[in-house]
Amino acid sequence: MLTFLAAVIMFQDAKVTDLKDGFVRVETASYSLEVPKGWEIGEETSFGQREMKAPVAKKGEMTAMTAPGGGKQGWDRLYQTSLFFIMRSSPVGSKATPYKLSKTKQGYQAASFNVLDEKGFAISRYVILKDEKDSILALSVKIPDAKNEKDLLAKFDRLVKTARLL
Repeated sequence: MLTFLAAVIMFQDAKVTDLKDGFVRVETASYSLEVPKGWEIGEETSFGQREMKAPVAKKGEMTAMTAPGGGKQGWDRLYQTSLFFIMRSSPVGSKATPYKLSKTKQGYQAASFNVLDEKGFAISRYVILKDEKDSILALSVKIPDAKNEKDLLAKFDRLVKTARLL
């Protein structure tokens, strides 16, 4: 009973639907996306961020963060603002790659970049989606080690490909 109550409290700001293929759809008032089934899905913070963590500690973490109308800034400004916060929590010696612009199959403008550790390994990856209303959805994945990289990137790829701004 306690587990059920905790689940109800945790998901009060999002609807979670089991897709029966190892993933769940998370639907909020401003976006929807798909994450691995069994991952812990946190509540959205007051500044629009939601964390999604693997059930086993240090097996990966993904985040989604919204900014309604925040996309009115140009890509350079969005990138610099993102890096201000990202680099504060990145390990010493980390560096960001330049962003690359693209367009997703869903029709969103997108900017993607990585943060590399001192050895050049991409410890985190980021994709910022922007819709025609200038709303943005920033998505990220933290990769704890090379052993989990391939699996986490496949999960992150699905998260990005299924993300929809509402």
